Order: sequence, then structure tokens, then C-alpha cells
Amino acid sequence: VDRKELQKVSKVVAIVEQDDSLTIVVKKQEAALKRLEEKHGSGYGKPPPGSKSEARAKKYNENCTREIVELCGIVSEKGFTDSEDRRAILFQDLFNTYRFISDKCCGLLLRARRYKLLSFQGEMLFQGKDDKTVITMMRTFVEIHGHYKETKQLIGPDEVYLAPKPSIKKE
Repeated sequence: VDRKELQKVSKVVAIVEQDDSLTIVVKKQEAALKRLEEKHGSGYGKPPPGSKSEARAKKYNENCTREIVELCGIVSEKGFTDSEDRRAILFQDLFNTYRFISDKCCGLLLRARRYKLLSFQGEMLFQGKDDKTVITMMRTFVEIHGHYKETKQLIGPDEVYLAPKPSIKKE
């Protein structure tokens, strides 16, 4: 491996490992909630178990997770392959495709970035202003969708998905 290739790879790794300001804010909120739970008990800030509020929150999270997987599927299907062999799409193309499916495109993009499934420059994307911003998949759709099918959850930044090997039946 020549030196330029190594520098290029290390820059990409640094970008992936560097937390954006949204991730930093979320980490601070999670730390604050942990301190409050230590002070007030483990159920602090959460609806009572078995309540309608808990059921609504669970359903909301399940829907968001499913929509993030769908959004990643659109990037994979409608996008292009970038120079690093990752699937990517322009914000304008994603927004125009996805707006017919959901009106929450930007919020889902932020949530997908928090899980390090997608990456893009800037803190927030705005229609018109950020149309040419490239949104890049940080994981393959096979990993994202496969993990979701098995667990009904998003794959975490540190998790590894191994696709099951097809079984061959002997006759």
C-alpha cells in the first residue's frame, strides 16, 4: 500500500470516528439522564411499564427504525457508488424520492447518522440550499437490513452483522 492510499484511508477513518455535534449533544443528554436515574431511580423519565404511553413510545420507535431501514434502502437502490465503493446519493434526489413515502426525511437522516449508518456534511440539510450534498452509506444495506430482519433494531456502530450461510440439504 502506498503512502497516499494510507493517508486517504486514515482520513476516512478519522471522519467516521469523529462525532458530529448532534452525536455530542445526544451523548451529553444520555449522561445527564443517567445522573438523574441514579438520583431518582431507574424509571425516571420513562412511562410506567404497561401504560398506554409506553406502548405509544414503543410503536413510535419501531416505526422510526423501520423507516430508517427503508431510507437506507432507497440510498442503496437509487444512489450511485462513490470512489470508496460505498453507496451514496445527492440530498435532492433522496428528498424527491422519499418525500412521497414520508414527510420526516430530514429527521430520519439525523437519526441514521447518529447510528453511523449514513454520513453527510453539515448539521442539518435544507431543501434548495443543500441539494448537492452527498449522503453516503457507512454500512452496506445487506448489513443494515439483515440485522434489522433478525433483531428489529438498527445495527449499532460497533456491531458486526454476519449473514447466515445458506444451508444445503442433502438428499
